[in-house]
Order: sequence, then C-alpha cells, then structure tokens
Amino acid sequence: MIGRNNKFSIIVICHALVTLLLLLNVTIVELPNRRSIVTDGVDPLRTPSSRCSCNGAMSLHIETGPPKAVEKVSTRRTNKTLGNLFREVIEKESPSMLKDAASASSSRSLPAWRRFEERISDAELYEMNDPVVEELLHDLRTQPITAVGNWPGGFHLKLSIAFANGMKAIFKPIRRDLDYETPLEFHYFSEFDLHRAEVAAFHLDRLLGFRRVPPTVGRVFDVKEELQQRSNASINATFYTSSDGKLCFTGICRMYCVKSSPVCPDTHGNVEGSLQIMLPSDDIARWATVKHPYGRTTLDPVKWEKDHSYCEKHVKTLPEYRQGRRLLDLMDMAVLDFLAGNSDRHHYDSFEKLTNSSFLMHLDNGKAFLRSQIDELACFYPITQCCLLRASTYGLLRHFDGGPVTLGQTLKTSLQTDALRPVLADKHFSAVDRRVRMILAIMDECVRVKGNSTLVLIADDF
Repeated sequence: MIGRNNKFSIIVICHALVTLLLLLNVTIVELPNRRSIVTDGVDPLRTPSSRCSCNGAMSLHIETGPPKAVEKVSTRRTNKTLGNLFREVIEKESPSMLKDAASASSSRSLPAWRRFEERISDAELYEMNDPVVEELLHDLRTQPITAVGNWPGGFHLKLSIAFANGMKAIFKPIRRDLDYETPLEFHYFSEFDLHRAEVAAFHLDRLLGFRRVPPTVGRVFDVKEELQQRSNASINATFYTSSDGKLCFTGICRMYCVKSSPVCPDTHGNVEGSLQIMLPSDDIARWATVKHPYGRTTLDPVKWEKDHSYCEKHVKTLPEYRQGRRLLDLMDMAVLDFLAGNSDRHHYDSFEKLTNSSFLMHLDNGKAFLRSQIDELACFYPITQCCLLRASTYGLLRHFDGGPVTLGQTLKTSLQTDALRPVLADKHFSAVDRRVRMILAIMDECVRVKGNSTLVLIADDF
C-alpha cells in the first residue's frame, strides 16, 4: 500500500554491481541482452541502493509468513514460432507447397510484415536487434494506403488501415497536444487514448528487453487524399465540413466518436497519429484473453486495495500463476505500466496456439503518459503485494539507475528516431527515472523482509 509525503528509506549493505555500458548510435538504441545482466548468485542486498524520491510516501505491507512458492517449472524457450504453425498447416493441406513457402521466406521475397509474423515465438514478438523490425518500421512510415476501415469495439476511435504491400495496421489519431496533462480531477476512464503514448510504450518496452508491444510508429496522413478518399462507406459517412471549413471526421466507436470531439486536420490538411502493426488474426494464432487479476473496471475500491495479502491468497494460488512464466510476465507488465503511468490494464492477451505458456502481450497503451507529476500507484500493487520480479528485469533497472545514462534519457534518445519527435515532453523522462527508483526501493525492501533474494528475484530464461 502506498501513502503520501513521507520518504521511504532502506538500509542496504553496499557493494558494487558490474556496470554495463550502454551502446548508442544515431538511429537505434542498442541494449545488452537482459539475461546477461544478472547472473546466478547476485545478491541484491549487496547492490547499491537508490533513494526513492517519490511523490508520496510508501508504506509497504509485506507478508512475513512462508510464501506460496511458484512451482519450479522449466520456462526455457521452445523455439516454436507462428512460422512453424504456418508450415504445419501447409504440410497437412498441401505438402507440395511447403518447399516453395520455405524458399520464399528465406529469399526475403515476402514483405517485412509477413516475415515479422512468421518469427513471432512463444517468448516474444521479435528478437533483439532483428533487422526485420527495422524494415517493418520503415514500411509503417512509408507504405501507401489502399483502404481505410473501422477497428471494431472499444470506446475510442481506431481505424484499420491496409497498405499496398498487404500490411495492415491500427491508427489512433491525435487527441491531445504534446504538453497536455490529464487534470487531477479526471479519472483515466474519462480520458482520450493518446497516440503519442502508443509510440512511447513501444520504445520503452523494447528498451526494457520485453519486446511484447507490437512495432509502432508515428505518422502523418492527408485527411482528404489518404483517409477520406480511401475509406469504406461506413467511415466515409462520418466525414463532414466544420464551421471553420475543415474536413473533420468522428469515426465509429462506443463513446468518443461524436461531433463534440471530432478529429480535424491541421492548417495543412493533415492529421497525425500512431500506427501499430496488426497482429495475426485469431483464426491463425488463436488468441487467449484473460482478465487481469489487478484489473480495474470501477471507481470503487476493489479487493486488492483492501487486502494486502491479495497476491498470496488470490493470485499465487491460481493454477495459471503457480507454474511457468505467467506470474513473472505479470510482474514485467506491472513494471512497464508503472513506468509509463498506465492504469488501464483490464486484461491481457497471449497466443494460445503457440504454447499454453506463451508470453503476455503488452497491448493498448493509449492511457500511458497522462501525468508526469503523479505516479499511478494502482499499477504498483502487483509489485508491492507479490514481492516478485525477474532477476533480469531487476538487473536492467539497476543498470539504468546506476549507469552513465538513465532509462528516461535512453527513452528520449530512442524516440528521436520517430517522425513525430518530440514524442513526449521532457517532464515524462524524469518521471520514468523517478519510478525506476521506486521499483528498486520496493524490491530491495522485499528482499530485506523476506531475508532471501531467491524468494523475490527469480532467475529464469527470460
């Protein structure tokens, strides 16, 4: 549980942790393999501790009794990819096509989006420094539009856009300016999705070594030539000329697609937004959507806000969290959400057809980076209550906190590669660094209270 206006102090035995160099170049920020950062036997109680400069005091409730252990199950990669599944289908339905399909895939004749899909594994959406991702980002920035439709479901406007090379992506148009911050009296339920947040979340997720946010870029479209003239009938019907002569549109959604909050072009007739690659459909990958155990769907207090032993009693006891990688993936998701300030995490998705323990995708990040001065402590409950984190995630956060370049600074550099630069106001980068220190302080205290780092920082293959 988190309080306010006190400082969280931790007594830690200091010892130097190996300092890792951050490799940067002009266009791509390269990171060390997260699994090489923390080695077996590293004791977090002997690493430098960070003073937590939080907005509010942190009163940590840690269960001191015997923890419910997560079963020791191998979480090593199976190397199973969607490409394997495609080939299995081809082999069953038309064996003669298998050789041609393999040849096409290896000869780079397939577009980047198709090769990206084939390489999605049970561990991640893409591998570190995969050149196909850079090709895909280039295509998202440059491919001409062939069709515009509506992305069904949800409270906010999203367009489904098809491109000349067969690629499809989801477009979220601009709703707020760069320096906008959600007022304190607003709840995130009543806020627009931010296109800049989607772009920043992709970069942050990649810097953390998770690689679970689909490739996303910022892009500017001509409203008339690229959107209206290529839209289907239902979307086209939502375009209208405003009182000041602009060609605006509302789109179709469950709440915010109305003329009181239209999308209108700038003085050049353009509109910017985020463009995220569309992942393989359910009939190919068979998506599994699961309610997040810490998901909020109401303004009223929920179970996990009242019961500090909620994780031990109601999360770790569930079969899906007692074995495999899912519980640790949930903690990684909490790290991303807390650093980005994203409280809008109701559920999570995975590709069930790969394995029943494939990675959890970090989708729908439009409610991130709404406030820089306030830390979304609701995102923090999984970390504070479960007192659990991947050793590699902890090590990477420690590396950024103690290294020559912070995570916030590295994120700022990474975002300079996007067409919408600056993607975030500078105040958000310092907020990310503040939140890194908060996470490290909590985990160090968890280790101190538990008395054994192996009960808190779990070494696996990710």
